[in-house]
Amino acid sequence: MHDYERQWARATGHGVRHPLRLKMERLQSWCSETSSAADFEARLVEAAQSDDIGTALLADEMLGLWRAVTPASGQPQTNA
Repeated sequence: MHDYERQWARATGHGVRHPLRLKMERLQSWCSETSSAADFEARLVEAAQSDDIGTALLADEMLGLWRAVTPASGQPQTNA
């Protein structure tokens, strides 16, 4: 999400329907609608199978990132 926000900040002057803005809004709603790491991953897996190509592509992209930073226990890793 932070990477998308940085990209959006550099893309000043674009409309509210900019694809990056839509990605950020969708990701924010997924984060708001889930209460645990397992629920979030389940949401991504479900969305990756969506008939909406934009939703499916975003979920697939996020699922890869999510799994890269989440250990097998389902809890996000922290960099201490």
